[in-house]
Amino acid sequence: MNILDNFFSEDLAIDLGTVNTLVYAPGRGVVVNEPSAVAIHKYTGEVLAVGGEAFKLVGRVPKDVDVFRPVRNGTIENFEAAEKMLVAFIRRVQDDRLKRSHMVIGVPGSSTELERRSVRDAARDAKAGRVDLVDEGLCAAIGAGLTNEDERAHLIVDIGGGTTNIAIVASGAVVSSHSLKTAGNAMDEAIRDYVRAKYEMQLGERTAEQLKKQLGEKRAAGESVAEPQRVEVVGKELTTGMAKAVEIGLDEVREALEPVVAEIVAGARRAVEESQPDVTADIYQTGLILTGGGALLDGMADRLQRELKLHVAVAEDPLCAVAVGAGRLLAEKERLQRAAIREDAPVWQASEELVVNW
Repeated sequence: MNILDNFFSEDLAIDLGTVNTLVYAPGRGVVVNEPSAVAIHKYTGEVLAVGGEAFKLVGRVPKDVDVFRPVRNGTIENFEAAEKMLVAFIRRVQDDRLKRSHMVIGVPGSSTELERRSVRDAARDAKAGRVDLVDEGLCAAIGAGLTNEDERAHLIVDIGGGTTNIAIVASGAVVSSHSLKTAGNAMDEAIRDYVRAKYEMQLGERTAEQLKKQLGEKRAAGESVAEPQRVEVVGKELTTGMAKAVEIGLDEVREALEPVVAEIVAGARRAVEESQPDVTADIYQTGLILTGGGALLDGMADRLQRELKLHVAVAEDPLCAVAVGAGRLLAEKERLQRAAIREDAPVWQASEELVVNW
């Protein structure tokens, strides 16, 4: 029976992110780590490209193609595109054989029941036999190495692309969790606004993201910082509509990102301030765990440590922490049953098999 189960079904953990989608398969690790994008033919509905291949078309879309980024601020904005994207990723994992899967998916802590239902429906349309939703903060904590045996409270800050999830976790369960719509995409938009105001130049979405990553990765690589680093970027001059090149420095990027970073710090501070005294005491001892792509931003960990006066530890693999944590729950059914967010719907809505005979 187990052999048949393995042939016709496969367990998968998914981090359905605004910027990237990650798929974790037990025994294989993270098997998909691609941009959350899908290119669909306008007239036939055919999926032409998904992931990185579709993302290459952003800003340069052919006239007969629509490129969708179906997840915005951690929630599904375009249901049909999200379903097609998920199907394409899952087919890739399952060698083009779409099996009935048990999926564990991380969702933002402040997501509504309607938003959770849209994630469940998209996964079921992608041939999921069972869908369990788990708070992203708890997934990130497990992916960072926290266990059920640790009864102390830990503060988790997961800075993703669309949302920053701030959670307090203890004994393998969520004590509190909320999400901010202030994360990687907001940082990109802040850089674009700064360049527009200072240089009267419009930057593309991809250029702003590359600028943020390029300057951050240089510091992470241990390069000399004696002189402010500068990167040339090319955009569109507002007055003439022609191409314009300017050099942007690390100090300017920091200035542009300051309001976004300050809001994330304020959200983490608010989570501590609103916690119970015993939780606050635990966090003083255990500190803060930083995950997500924002953890790689130069100076982010230092800023949180300085402002909150807490020790800040960056997860070993911050980008994959949510997917890895959700994957570990797949192997521990009892732990998953406790962690899964229950469907809070009336009986007449929750039951798909309810039949009324008049």
